[in-house]
Amino acid sequence: MLQKLRNSTFVAIVLAARGTLLICCLLLFCYLLFSTLTNTFLIPTNDLLGDVASILKGELWRVITSTVYFSEWTPLIKTVLIVLVLCPFIEWKIGSPVLVMSFFASSWIGILLFCFGFGGIIRSTVGINTYVYAFYGGTLSVYALFPLAVLAFLIKKPAFSLLAKCVLVGGLLLYFTVGFWPNSDTPEPAVIVQISQLCGVLSGLFCALIVVALRNWKKVPFFSAKPSN
Repeated sequence: MLQKLRNSTFVAIVLAARGTLLICCLLLFCYLLFSTLTNTFLIPTNDLLGDVASILKGELWRVITSTVYFSEWTPLIKTVLIVLVLCPFIEWKIGSPVLVMSFFASSWIGILLFCFGFGGIIRSTVGINTYVYAFYGGTLSVYALFPLAVLAFLIKKPAFSLLAKCVLVGGLLLYFTVGFWPNSDTPEPAVIVQISQLCGVLSGLFCALIVVALRNWKKVPFFSAKPSN
């Protein structure tokens, strides 16, 4: 019985989730770091976070800090919970390095799209000083996990067991409940939340397409090895 449990796909997925664990540890470390800087050293949050105006002015380093900033425990827990539920399955299919890079790169791409692609709409709605670190308690990386999870379903090998598929489907339902379900308590206007969700999904789709291209580029005749004469 114990040997069957060890050999099950679901247990193997959990035990191989090193990239998922790394993401969670980095998010927790950054939360503690920013909390120390703002509460102990009294550094203003404005000096660390990015808003639409500052990023449009070229302060692109704020894109990185905004990716890992959480104002309190609640959004951090929501994000970590979704990461723990979805990312191990994505990691099982695309690998740990690709998962970690996709998670953070999708947030950077989403923030840039949010600011440069929809800056005019945001300016006309609530002003250009909108912060871009979390919406509905999740970063743009959370919204980007949906296309990556779909990609994990479509990749055939290594195959998911029935239990793994059930857990992944349940995780996607949790994902929609926490990340997309309307929240009347949110301080952001609905249009801003919708834009952030769209940017997150589009950035995740872009990363998923990059993953597919890297996995299959050798199959393209142009890149395949030509037989020597």
